[in-house]
Amino acid sequence: MRIIRNERRIRVLSSIGKYATVAGLLALLAGLIISFARPNWFVPMMASITLGMGLSIVGGFFADRYASPLAHHDALAGALKGLDNQYVLWQYTLPAPHVLLEPGGCTVLVVKAQGGQVTCEDGRWKHRQRGKFFRQFAGQEGLGAPHIEAENQTRKLKRHLANHLPDIEVPVRAAIVFVNPDVTLDGAASPVPAFYGKKVKAWLRGPGRLKPLPATLYRELAEAVGLDVGE
Repeated sequence: MRIIRNERRIRVLSSIGKYATVAGLLALLAGLIISFARPNWFVPMMASITLGMGLSIVGGFFADRYASPLAHHDALAGALKGLDNQYVLWQYTLPAPHVLLEPGGCTVLVVKAQGGQVTCEDGRWKHRQRGKFFRQFAGQEGLGAPHIEAENQTRKLKRHLANHLPDIEVPVRAAIVFVNPDVTLDGAASPVPAFYGKKVKAWLRGPGRLKPLPATLYRELAEAVGLDVGE
């Protein structure tokens, strides 16, 4: 499998995640010191604490997504490792963050890195995890509604492809990939296919395998997403 990434975006947001988190902790420490050393300095103390909390949350969010051991781009690439060069993974270069170009079309992959217990019932997602409040306070992304996120990203990609290939209807679908090895997933009722990271490759090769496109159409699709078909 080939991987094409926006390395600059990953590098910049990873740095923001790391440094904003450190700056936030320093600001919180400053607020704590002020509260003991100068209790009457209420405004500077509150300003330091507020700034520290804001920086910690923002930094934690970006660090979790771009710089942690479960950084979305690396975790997804690891889950798909072993696919042959007919597959090309585009990360942060198209309207959807993660798009897999396959012989039969495109799959938008929505990455989720939450641990704990995740279930989907009647189109509603629930996430239970020990220390969830503190994890989210530290910047962990909320689960939200992954299938709606997937549908929105799919719609954006379809619009992008329609602008480049107005006379061709390209197969575009979505899947949700949970990459945290500590997650327990019950996603059978999800409107969009949802898998453990270790299961997605088998799905792509098996029940989720798309019928290959004609060579000329595949070439046009590859060019529409910016792939040099001579690579």
